[in-house]
Amino acid sequence: MPSLSPSSMRVVVRGSGSIGQRHARVFRQEGADVALWPVRDRGLGPDAADTVDEATGARLLDDSTGPAALRDALVVVATDTSRHVADAVQALDSGATAVLVEKPVAATAREATALTDHPRSGDVWVAAPLRAHAAFRHLHRLVGRLDQGGSAHVWSQSWLPDWRPARDYRESYSARPDEGGVLRDLVHEIDYATVLFGVPTLVGARVATSGPLDIAADQAATLLWVAGRFDVTARLDYTTRPTTRGIVVHSPGGILEWDVVRAAIRHTTPDGDVTEQVFDHDLDRDIVMGTQARAALELRAWAPAQQRIPRGAPATLAEGVAAVRLCDEARAFDARCTTPVTGSQRDARHDRHDTEDGS
Repeated sequence: MPSLSPSSMRVVVRGSGSIGQRHARVFRQEGADVALWPVRDRGLGPDAADTVDEATGARLLDDSTGPAALRDALVVVATDTSRHVADAVQALDSGATAVLVEKPVAATAREATALTDHPRSGDVWVAAPLRAHAAFRHLHRLVGRLDQGGSAHVWSQSWLPDWRPARDYRESYSARPDEGGVLRDLVHEIDYATVLFGVPTLVGARVATSGPLDIAADQAATLLWVAGRFDVTARLDYTTRPTTRGIVVHSPGGILEWDVVRAAIRHTTPDGDVTEQVFDHDLDRDIVMGTQARAALELRAWAPAQQRIPRGAPATLAEGVAAVRLCDEARAFDARCTTPVTGSQRDARHDRHDTEDGS
């Protein structure tokens, strides 16, 4: 199926929360014909076709007009995580041209099965806006020249109450253990590190649900994995002020640093020469999401990586699920390492030790 230009494409955004409204606004800025379908039906009645959302300028849909509008449209799923898979499947079954699902694609990799098994799973994107940063694409080119491997540290550390100051963070989806938590919220870091270094094999993880925040979800995580010739560590948390976010790569070919907050790439050569480049447009979230939106409109999710990555396209469904799977593995690893030792297990250990000593 050929790609369509933004001006000839209809977009339906399912979900009218803050991220859904941003998607609607950005796709309109890209020239698409955008409609917004809130989860909570607003009962628009007979005048529904003429109703416009004041915040975004998009046409409003309701439960009577939304289902039919999905056909031949790019559908953005920006609902709660627990609904992502069902809403994406509905869009595909209704004849959507493609689907862009907000991250994470599902709460767990297993919960994404209905989507990965769908006959049109190749038409699904997963939002990954860090890929659309010009600084990231520059970093990707530089990392591609490091043929001797090395190590990398990825981090995203912030203070959850500052994310939405006007709302009690304890009532946000981030606080919910079944669909929130720092691993799901900051899955972007795992995604872009996989683009840079390859498929990860987890070798260590610590996931903390206790800390300064009054939430049941995980609020901090530290991961260690191996990917190709690189050892990668990651620190993700909601418990740090001020916000800091980035990556540093060490190798025989020098040091590469991406400061996401400053939109800067710093390159130190093996001889110690330092250059820094700042990508100012990355500081405008709408510009970044516009890059992602154009790629989703003009490319197909099954296009080769060498076409998708330079354009700042979202992740494929397989890539989005793989990032969630690493999060699942991290929780499982931490659970195995922190399970309390029972009395019988302790006695068994002593008996085994005595036997090995020959006593």
